[in-house]
Amino acid sequence: MPTLNSGTSSTIDRFQIDTSEAVGRARNVYAQILEQKCPGSKAVTSVADAFGIHRKLAWQIIRVAYADDPFVAAKHMPSKKSIEAWVKAAKSKGVSGELIDSIRNASDGFQSLIETHASTKTEFDLMIDSATSGSDIQIERKWRQQAFEGNSFIWGAHCKVLMSLSILMPSEDREHFFHAAQIRGLIGFHQTRPNTRWVVSQSLAVDDDSKHEQEMQRLAIDPQASERFSGVPVLPEFCSDPMPELERTLTPEGMMQDEFLSDQIGLQGERSLVTGEILRNIAPTHAMPNDKIAHFGSGVRTPCELLHYDLFVHTGLFGEVERELKVFSDIASPYSFRESDELQVGDTIKRLGMGISMAQSPDIPGYTELARNIFDRLDRKPDDFELYRIRMPYPPVPSTVAVKHELLPKDR
Repeated sequence: MPTLNSGTSSTIDRFQIDTSEAVGRARNVYAQILEQKCPGSKAVTSVADAFGIHRKLAWQIIRVAYADDPFVAAKHMPSKKSIEAWVKAAKSKGVSGELIDSIRNASDGFQSLIETHASTKTEFDLMIDSATSGSDIQIERKWRQQAFEGNSFIWGAHCKVLMSLSILMPSEDREHFFHAAQIRGLIGFHQTRPNTRWVVSQSLAVDDDSKHEQEMQRLAIDPQASERFSGVPVLPEFCSDPMPELERTLTPEGMMQDEFLSDQIGLQGERSLVTGEILRNIAPTHAMPNDKIAHFGSGVRTPCELLHYDLFVHTGLFGEVERELKVFSDIASPYSFRESDELQVGDTIKRLGMGISMAQSPDIPGYTELARNIFDRLDRKPDDFELYRIRMPYPPVPSTVAVKHELLPKDR
């Protein structure tokens, strides 16, 4: 199936086992003490008052004792200094020497866990956050924001919104095939370093049957504008003015990429670029013997604050399928959809209904007008299309963010 894009799972990791055991020892003794000294309420205020300790320490103790996930509990393990403060307070409240020793032993065991599996406490925190990222989207976004800031410095580029809009529609000249309109945009892009040449868009259609790739046609939505700008399929009315210098190249791997050249750095050089083209007769809409999964997505190559990806699918084009969000690392290859390259994210895809009535975006001025303009140029009715949306803050770079679904048999 085409893809549009701008260790084994059964192995139990030693880190997971050791963390569960270390946290389990702490949970056991913490819970015993809380049951003894705070039988009525385990609220932060009650625990803090019962021991005469700071509210933050009380909150950490509660989280360690009762968090459902051991990796969440590990995030809240008190420091050595805080443990000594609790030990002193617990002694004064009559906690037995045996339990006091158990508190210290659990703390020592946790410190040993850190030293065994991580070179620094920061690295250990990263490992713990990675283990809990599927259940805490804020953890993911914290690390992805840090990566965005670092990448902006490293690569000399900063973008407010990376926009991708795809429209999938049935072919009118080839039965059981489909076309795709691809609208790509960098909204609020600026350089943070001079003399930076930047790839603003990459597009690739991948099919297990190479014959389909050869037969696919690529057409600019605005052919006249494309001719004026070195073959780059720009939509000038949706770009900043003046337009930056642009060029289009074809990589040896078959990737079509558009670039603009260096401009002023910082906000004085901020600009927005929107491109649009149609890929005609990409591939069949049904399953083939060696082609049973579809991925429609956007390559992320620019450090950006937000990825906004909209997928409009014509009613009945692929039948009743279940769509899911997938993010793949592109470190090993310009494009990859192998399970081993999948990145775990907590973001989701949202189904917004038919047409463009729900297509407004707070981050892209005039976005609804852009979508309506594209449908008019395609001579298609928006109400015949269902909208799926992904909004991902600080998407990882380089990666491909894709919508995945199965392809149904031809006789569905």
